[in-house]
Amino acid sequence: KDVSPIDLGAHVMKAAIARAGIEAGNLDQYVFGNILKHGHGQLLPRHAALRAGIPADVDGYAIDMLCSSGMMSTMNGDTAIRAGDADLVLVGGIESMSQAGFVLSARARWGYKLLIGGNTEQLQDAMLVDGLTDPVTGELMGEETERLCAAHGVTRAELDEVAYLSNSRAAAATAAGKLAAEIAPIEITERRKTVVFATDEGVRADTTMDTLAALRPAFSKEGVLTAGNSSQLSDGAAAMVLASEKAVKEYGLKPIAKILGGAWAGVESWRFVEGPVPAIRKLMKKLDTNVDSFDLVENNEAFSLNNVLLRKMLEIPYDKVNIHGGA
Repeated sequence: KDVSPIDLGAHVMKAAIARAGIEAGNLDQYVFGNILKHGHGQLLPRHAALRAGIPADVDGYAIDMLCSSGMMSTMNGDTAIRAGDADLVLVGGIESMSQAGFVLSARARWGYKLLIGGNTEQLQDAMLVDGLTDPVTGELMGEETERLCAAHGVTRAELDEVAYLSNSRAAAATAAGKLAAEIAPIEITERRKTVVFATDEGVRADTTMDTLAALRPAFSKEGVLTAGNSSQLSDGAAAMVLASEKAVKEYGLKPIAKILGGAWAGVESWRFVEGPVPAIRKLMKKLDTNVDSFDLVENNEAFSLNNVLLRKMLEIPYDKVNIHGGA
């Protein structure tokens, strides 16, 4: 909680550049998703890039598309390369929910005479206002997801099954060292001691269907969402280098994957958890293929409902989805 998002971003930027085997000055651009930016200065990724040793003449920008921000940064980097505007683009995402601040309304700028009666002022949680509350409905994301669970007739047991699979898979992958190559360990100081973070704190290896069933609903008394089948508050950052075929040859790089394409789709705000479904359908049409052509699928687990809907609406089996766990 004491590590700034700027330092988190700089850390993964340096790691991605080093692992790719390029010089920071070779980059043409960087694009990073970032939502919770208030209080951390203008253009947070720019600060992180400079702190990471990326030269000032390499510029970049931030994307705020909520849950899709990091993925859209990747699509934008890919688009820049396909258009011939760049050959090396650093992409990723940066967030610190721990360091999201509290703010006063704009009334504070112009002053108050008396705060009595109905004329009151209160602090607003920037994380809730800018990250977790739907401005269209005024509801929290969890409240809207409860509504969507009801609309799809999804049960608590279905949600808990996904949560159990996610935790057990993540715990097994962590124990087997399968995630180590994707993590850049970071050192922090706690009570005068240096602590190295090299694994995800959110993984609960002791999760069972029974422990999940014992949890109380989180958003409504009769609801199906709990702290166990909803993702926790987190801090983190991720980065990777995208390269054109020209850059791969010029710098002797070793590609680990090829981007075939990307797509996005909008839905009614309260149905945001359904968003990946039309986006995937759109991409499959664009690529003239179908989901059966892919052996593995990674899906954002803001709530267990995300994966339940992939199975219900796209018939993607759980043994293909987030095989090393999710959020």
